[in-house]
Amino acid sequence: MKRSITIGAIIASSLGAAAFAHSGATGVVLERMNGMSAMKKVMGELAPMMRGEVPYDAAAAQKGAETIMAHAGGGMVKHFPEEAIPATSYATPALWERWDDFSDLADLLESQAFGLAMAIPNGLTAPQPPSPPHDMEAMNNMADIASMTDAVAQPSQDLTVAQLMGVEPTADAHTSATVLPEERESSSLDYTMMAAPAAFEMVSQTCAACHSQFRRGS
Repeated sequence: MKRSITIGAIIASSLGAAAFAHSGATGVVLERMNGMSAMKKVMGELAPMMRGEVPYDAAAAQKGAETIMAHAGGGMVKHFPEEAIPATSYATPALWERWDDFSDLADLLESQAFGLAMAIPNGLTAPQPPSPPHDMEAMNNMADIASMTDAVAQPSQDLTVAQLMGVEPTADAHTSATVLPEERESSSLDYTMMAAPAAFEMVSQTCAACHSQFRRGS
């Protein structure tokens, strides 16, 4: 966990050099540099907090998550019109050549920042899930439902482990919708039951993925 959270601090320091180029940037390039600098500042402030090195400040963390949300998603992509890349820009041509990939990462970052905001009230430790009911009647009903489910559909013993996990199609599979990792993640994760550092780690990794693919000097 600490190694992953360190990504946020690395991103923050690597973006620091961009501040020196701001004096030569104008227009939309300056606007996007300012947005990146705002996120860099947030990542730099939250990284030691999520590592437990400084006191946990939920209000400051919430404000930081809101800043990332504001500069991610549509707020990010609108500042990258297709144009000749000026010398002051850190963007690479790959950003426009693989626009859908970049746009997906921007949307994922916005979604994860929203998730971070939901996880922040939990602090550094994930909350404990509620205890299961001990009512005997409820437990008997659950057992009946389980036995009915087993009777209706049992997985074939011929299926491979990958097929049982859903990562490999079965022999009788016909069609299935393609689900992107980010779509699968947003539909399955419950950020309200997640420790803030875990959500912050996801934001850090998405930032790192975007920088490694679409930023000069990463």
